[in-house]
Amino acid sequence: MVYRVVWILTLGVMVSFLQELVLHGVPMVIGPGFWGEVVFAILYLATFIMVQRKLLARFRAQVRIEAMDMNRMAGYFLGLQLFGFVWLFVLGIGMQVLVTGSFTFRLKDFDSLRFILVYYFFLNTIIFSVGVAYRWSRMYRSEKNAKHMAEKAYMNTQLQMLRQQLNPHFLFNNLNIIAATIRSKPMLAYEFTRNMASFYRKVLESEQGGLILLREELKTAGYYLYLLGVRFEEKLSYDIEVPDNCQDSCLLPDFILQPIIENAVKHNVASRNMPLKILIRLKGTGILEVRNTYQPKDSSSESLGIGWFNVENRYRHYLSDRLPVKFVEDGWYVVQVPLIETTESYPSIPKTQ
Repeated sequence: MVYRVVWILTLGVMVSFLQELVLHGVPMVIGPGFWGEVVFAILYLATFIMVQRKLLARFRAQVRIEAMDMNRMAGYFLGLQLFGFVWLFVLGIGMQVLVTGSFTFRLKDFDSLRFILVYYFFLNTIIFSVGVAYRWSRMYRSEKNAKHMAEKAYMNTQLQMLRQQLNPHFLFNNLNIIAATIRSKPMLAYEFTRNMASFYRKVLESEQGGLILLREELKTAGYYLYLLGVRFEEKLSYDIEVPDNCQDSCLLPDFILQPIIENAVKHNVASRNMPLKILIRLKGTGILEVRNTYQPKDSSSESLGIGWFNVENRYRHYLSDRLPVKFVEDGWYVVQVPLIETTESYPSIPKTQ
């Protein structure tokens, strides 16, 4: 507020000084009339700038950088110029009444009046241009910062997702399974190691992000489900029922199914008496459904929802109007994720090894 007052006072003195210099030349005579012009300029500029600020307060909501409405801006400009000229005469008459104590309407000579009108027209234009440029730059910086923060949040989500996928407990459990079966069941140990290597290679590749063919994503989910199936044995069963034609014609965010499956195992009971069933299938047009038997654990540890946050946030990056949904239906916990047709225009498919 103090800065704004000082700025208007300084601008009023500069405007009056330049006006006096042009009208009367040098040497300048600083008399009582000059300080009256300074007060006049300060009052005029303070009111004009206040009105302009109010008028342009809707600038952010009405104007977009990529599509500026020139008709609206021209209306603002003409409206402010009209207000400026009216205020110029009203303020001049008011100051005459205040100084003389009576209503004596007297115009300056024609040349001086013409100069003042042109002078204030350009002054209004400069103030308007600076005001618009200032709000435009603020809007640009705000949108740029918002985009930067969104990209930063997305990258942080990607990093958090990778850290979760490389959960040490999951890795240690897999290594223990290999150690336990390498002598008694060498073929099982071999298949388990091969699937584990394929899965972890995919984990490292997923750092690139992007969209991927449904076939590749189902293959990665198959690796993960195989590892879980060996670990839980008859406590867990799974099935993937997706037509081949859809697998080669649909896309989805890379590594999106793993956290969904992980949440199913983490938050549901899986025992011999209550085996956990996981089913991946096509549901309707453009929807992939992951459902599991709904048998939640009676655990005191509460989920922070990070897995679902990762899933939803990655979809929001590509399909802000088509987000995944989750619900409980007839004893099943269901997650439905949208699929993208390969004919749609979205980021390119990342290369796979």
